[in-house]
Order: sequence, then C-alpha cells, then structure tokens
Amino acid sequence: MNRRETIADLAIRAAFMAVVYVIFASMLPSYHTVNGIAALLDGAVLIGLVAVGIGVTMLAAEFDLSVGSLAAVIGVLAINMIATGMSIAPAVVIAVVAGGVFGGLQGLLIAVTGINSLVFTIGTLIGLRGFALIISNENSVTIPIPRLAETDWLAQRLLGVFSPLSLIMFAVFILVGLFLRYTVWGREIYAIGGGRAEARAAGVSIVRPMVIAFALSGTLAGLGGALSSVRLGSATPLGFDTLLLSAVTACLMGGIALEGGRGNVVGIFIGLLTLRFLVGGVASLGAPYWLQSLAIGALLIVVIVVQMTIDYFRRRGNAARLAPQLA
Repeated sequence: MNRRETIADLAIRAAFMAVVYVIFASMLPSYHTVNGIAALLDGAVLIGLVAVGIGVTMLAAEFDLSVGSLAAVIGVLAINMIATGMSIAPAVVIAVVAGGVFGGLQGLLIAVTGINSLVFTIGTLIGLRGFALIISNENSVTIPIPRLAETDWLAQRLLGVFSPLSLIMFAVFILVGLFLRYTVWGREIYAIGGGRAEARAAGVSIVRPMVIAFALSGTLAGLGGALSSVRLGSATPLGFDTLLLSAVTACLMGGIALEGGRGNVVGIFIGLLTLRFLVGGVASLGAPYWLQSLAIGALLIVVIVVQMTIDYFRRRGNAARLAPQLA
C-alpha cells in the first residue's frame, strides 16, 4: 500500500469513527462535554497501551495472546511491591521492565525455535494466569489504605481533559509511531511481516525484530496493567480477561493486517477511539453487557467486510494498470 492509499484508508476509518461519535453524541449530551471527553480518554488508556503493543506483533505477522495474563501478573507484582513499602514510581518501573523482559524472551524463543506464536502464547497465557494466582495467594491484593493518597495525582487533569494516564497513552502512541517509521529496527518489523522469505533474502535479521516486537508488547501490557492497578488501588489475578479481544478489535478496526506488514499506530488510535465511542455510548444508554459485546462484534464484522471490499477493488485497479505493460 503506497502513501496515497494509506492516507485514503485512514481518512475512511476516521470518517467512520466520526459517524459513530456523532450518533452517540446526538443521543448523549455528556459526550461533548469536557468531563465526557475526559472519561472517554481515561477509559481508552488500558486498551490503547495494549493495542499498540499487540499491533506491533501483528505488523511482524505474529500474535501475542498472553497480554491479558501478563497485565494481570504485572498489576499484582506492582501492588505487592507497593504494599511492602516500595514507592509507587519504582514499583511500576520494575514491574514494567519485568514485563518487557518476559516479552523479549517470548520473542527470542519463538524466533529461534520457529514455534507458531499463537501456539506458544496460548501456553504462556495459561501459565501466567496460574503464576498470578500464586503470587497473589489467589486473592486480590490492595495498596494499604494509608498510602492511597499517594495515587491522588492520577486523578488530576490538564485543561480539565487530560489525566496523567491519558498523557502517557498519547506519548506511547507518538513514540512507537516514530520508532516504527523512522528507525531501522521499526522498518525491520514491517519487513518480516510483509514477507519473511524476502526479508531473509535481503539480509534482514529475523530474531532481532521478533524480540523487539514482543518486548514492546510485553512492556506495554505491563505498563497498562501496572498503571490501571495503581489507579484502582488493587489488582486481581483473574483481571483483564477481556483485554486481549478489545485490543485486537482496536487494531483490526484501525487497519492492522492479520497477514502482517500493513498498518500504523495512527490507524490503531482511530480504531481505539471508534471502539471507545461505541462501548461508552452503548453503556451510557443503559444497554446490558451482552448488547455491548454484540455491538462490538457487529462493528468489527462491518469494518472487516469494508476492508475486504476496498482491498478487492484496489487489486482490480492495480491489475488494470499493469495489464497494458504486460501486453
């Protein structure tokens, strides 16, 4: 997909996002208030951070199914360290680094052994959930009540809209986007996703981009799990069970290709907001949870069908342009 086609694709997705927002904003006056926008952004933080990480693995034509379990482990780990007397910032940093190291090791093992990443990360998904139960003694863990005041800064807002967590999310999107676009390592991730055999023939290392992709996924899953747990003041070993599906939905709505090598973080951000506008709107209207899930599934199917239609006509157009040259 060339630059012009990429811009057109993003414009279509942004227009679709705007339609979803306008529909719910017309029914919910709170949607276009400062507090309403702030709530939408805060609700997008966890899914957004994880979606960026899993989106990078999808660009490499891989898949990290372990993000929800890893977020739960890192959340429990961070709260445990805080409960034993460690300051919040060091506890979050140590826990997030642990998530990144685990993700990098996953990427290394997958690259070296050639195991399918879906199969491998199903195993780690199950194993990490068990580990979360062990380190939490099968109970929720909490920050001691006298120390809860240390988390008050997370509720502060810049211009009444941006919380520290939403600002962190924006920073992650920008930094990962710049990394993928302007660094050799980022271009290698696109290369192995676009064609593994071609990348090898061009001398591109397979191991390095795999390790980087999964390390980013682990780091951002850990960051989301740690920050969400600290904000809530507690963590549960069985938490974040729907996180994977929500993050993948945001990626697919944003145009990240399942076959790898196509998409960008701008698209993921558009997909994330589309998802949040839909889920937040349906929930605010008082719809039951099953209807929220149904709406997300229906929207995802519509997006996929539209994408397939666009790809079909794009291929036909490319074939028509090439036909005179081949004649």
